Amino acid sequence: MSLLDWQIYPTHSHYRFGLKSMQIPKSRVNDLFWPAIPDEAGAMLMALQYQLDQSQWWSAELLLSLQLRQIELLLKSASESVPYYRQQLRAAGVNMDLPLTMDNWLSVPLLTHDVLQDRGNELLNTSLSNEHGGTFEKKTSGSTGLEMTIADTDANNLYWLALTMREHEWHRRNFTGRFVSIRSGRSEAEPLAVHHADSWGTPPSYIYETGPSTVFFHLMPIESQAKLLIELQPEYLLAYPSNVMRLAGYFRRNNLTLSSLRGIITYGELLLPEVREDCREVWATTVTDMYSCEEVGYIALQCPEFNHYHCQSESLLVEVLNTDGKQCAPGEIGRVVLTSLHNFAMPLIRYANRDFAEVGEPCPCGRGAPTLKRLIGRERNMAIGLDGKKFWPNVSRIHWSGIEGIEELQLVQTARDQIEVRAVAPQKPSPAQESQLTEVLRNALGHPYSFSYRHVNDIMRHANGKYERFICAVKN
Repeated sequence: MSLLDWQIYPTHSHYRFGLKSMQIPKSRVNDLFWPAIPDEAGAMLMALQYQLDQSQWWSAELLLSLQLRQIELLLKSASESVPYYRQQLRAAGVNMDLPLTMDNWLSVPLLTHDVLQDRGNELLNTSLSNEHGGTFEKKTSGSTGLEMTIADTDANNLYWLALTMREHEWHRRNFTGRFVSIRSGRSEAEPLAVHHADSWGTPPSYIYETGPSTVFFHLMPIESQAKLLIELQPEYLLAYPSNVMRLAGYFRRNNLTLSSLRGIITYGELLLPEVREDCREVWATTVTDMYSCEEVGYIALQCPEFNHYHCQSESLLVEVLNTDGKQCAPGEIGRVVLTSLHNFAMPLIRYANRDFAEVGEPCPCGRGAPTLKRLIGRERNMAIGLDGKKFWPNVSRIHWSGIEGIEELQLVQTARDQIEVRAVAPQKPSPAQESQLTEVLRNALGHPYSFSYRHVNDIMRHANGKYERFICAVKN
């Protein structure tokens, strides 16, 4: 065994030896292999990583105090140089001379998605300091397909890169393996294209020599995706949870294997529990989920030791608010409100991104960042009961797993008492199967809805390729 088969890696506040593929940073000086002298980008990224390695163990109270100090600087800049906030903060009576506390923080008005979409130009900083580096634009279309432009800075992008590295290192990935990403093909000129690269790209390649990577798109037929994965034999796969679920189903039905796979990373959609079960059963591997949105980047990352999520407190303040606008307690569900700490080009302060989540307990792993136990969805994913009350439906594949041939379902509530069931199956479900489905779905939802059935070859996705199991299409 070579010494390069060993690695020292951190566990809590001390170090221990462990057998693992060695990840030695790459050096910009060819003759100086170790210790490496990184280039400027690598050095900046490693400096941020060093700080993140320390702050992950800080208490929730200390993290919050530092967040509030950073937000004071953000609010001051926004009140002076951002037209929207100059008006809104003054109208709300926010006193910029007082130290920021969670009590006076609640007087800062929420920023809604509609305002961000309709008044984005008023959210731009008119006198941004050069210290933040260059600015660039991100185009987002989301589930509705309506385009929205977000301005960002090079400085804020560094935090995104550092958190990407945190996510990789939390889950101890081997950078020398092949990485495959299945991305949304909504803006791709050739949605069936396949792109190969010699490295994982940014940010891992800023620091390490990595294995190759491949990107293709969700619009590729599932049988073609499976064939390509078998050819490439990746160690890691990143994709929407629904895409992973479809692949697992195809591999199961056709008795296929993917022995190289060491881990699956999901993003962009709600991770249904059966996806984790599928990956264990079909590929004998685990799933790591990420919670992010295009407007602010990473929101919460899955804990290295548990399935819940740690808010990324070094990058943003995450609030989960009840109907009274108060912070939810552990076990309560509320709407997610986000404040990006470092984007001074287009400050998003108390931005309600329309998501709902359940607050978690402090994590036994020792990390101090607040936790989200689970992500719930958006208001359109709430069902309306026959009594007019809204609730979060719990419909799992277990409810139809005993009905032969049903591969996937989507439920669309079209009226208070009507639900359309879109069923993916090799052939149209029989009247007996529909009757069986009606019974199990009524039991799962807890209401005697009337069900209509559509046999489809595939579930219709949103413009960005995302799948939702339950959609309420009833107009308020």
